[in-house]
Amino acid sequence: MRIAVIGGGPAGATVAALLAKKGASVVLIDDGMRPPLIVGESLVPQLVPVFRRLGIEEEVARIGVRKPGVTVTFGAEDEIQLSFQAVRGVLPTYAYNVPRREFDDLITRTALAAGVRIVKAAGKFEIEKGSLVRLAPETLAEVPEWAGGRPDFLIDASGRRRIFAKLLGIDAALGPRRDVAHFAHFENCPWPEPAGQVMTMRLEYGWGWRIPLPGPRLSIGVVINKDDAKRFGATPEEQLEGVINNDARLARECGTRRRLTPVATFANYQLISRQGVGPNWATVGDAFGFVDPMLSPGLCMAMVSAERLAGAIPVRAGCEASRAVRLRQYEKWFRHTLSAWQELVDYFYDGRIFAMQRTGVQMSGEFPGTFSKLMHRHVEKNLSGMASGAYVARPYSRWLLRTLGKRFVFGANPADFAIR
Repeated sequence: MRIAVIGGGPAGATVAALLAKKGASVVLIDDGMRPPLIVGESLVPQLVPVFRRLGIEEEVARIGVRKPGVTVTFGAEDEIQLSFQAVRGVLPTYAYNVPRREFDDLITRTALAAGVRIVKAAGKFEIEKGSLVRLAPETLAEVPEWAGGRPDFLIDASGRRRIFAKLLGIDAALGPRRDVAHFAHFENCPWPEPAGQVMTMRLEYGWGWRIPLPGPRLSIGVVINKDDAKRFGATPEEQLEGVINNDARLARECGTRRRLTPVATFANYQLISRQGVGPNWATVGDAFGFVDPMLSPGLCMAMVSAERLAGAIPVRAGCEASRAVRLRQYEKWFRHTLSAWQELVDYFYDGRIFAMQRTGVQMSGEFPGTFSKLMHRHVEKNLSGMASGAYVARPYSRWLLRTLGKRFVFGANPADFAIR
């Protein structure tokens, strides 16, 4: 079976590597364009089994920093600690923070080692019979080993470019956020504790992150409404530094920082495509949908969806009927899981998570004892499990969060903790 993958990021390289290992003839078409810094440096435990399947966990550990969990701050002294120990027995109890250029290069080398042919070109495509996607002749000519034969299947891993969706006129459901993200790498900043812990911070304007990286470095980023960003200056550098200095805790703990890289800027977006598969094509990773950088679902969904898609595509001839069924199941799973991540992220943006935390602290003070402790641990386990990726779409965990969000915020007003 001949398969063309469009886009050489982690989603494209992962699906290409796994399909090549199954025996397909895989060509990955990529223009090689990468910014110096790429968002998505903080990973979650759900990715570790994918690394093991690719045979690269030791290398990921070598280039990255072991991550035990996430601390979410929502005030000068208020914070929620989410430990990945909550998923013991379900997933590994850790993840990694990685410099993306080195990480992406690792996934590309893994694809090459699996037998994937990489073509450095901006692919061109045509539509046939209304819904079939074909490689244009000039792109097909870049693959002489196929002797002019068309690929049997095409995969769009082009990320935000969403090449197939735009080609076919496929719409998407959009989320409400329209933010801008600025970030850079700094030195002379203490790492959060415990070592490797990622910090997600509610700020006066928007929210931010601190991600420990080798060096030692600290990736500091802010996600802020475009109009609010203008309060802090006209350039990305002024806006990033201004937001950092505006937060008392962040300015104090990173007061001796020195920036090591240019400031990278990305437009945040929330999008889920209304169609992700077709008769001879499928989309994977951000090309299908992206929720938000909050809690780091982006790279997780990119590589997990790549693994799922590789499993849904039979590489033997004569399996077209079963492929169609499997692809529909893949699309359903992808949309459902992205929606679950979106719901979880919304609890942070609208302040319900923080109001629930404040109510829990108040209840523990008024009614101390075993029940309060058990309830606190149970909620923390489910919330941590959702942030790990293990429980994010788990029906019980979603029900628990919805129930608490409706009935367990009487000690605080969620609007007071909403992220602007």
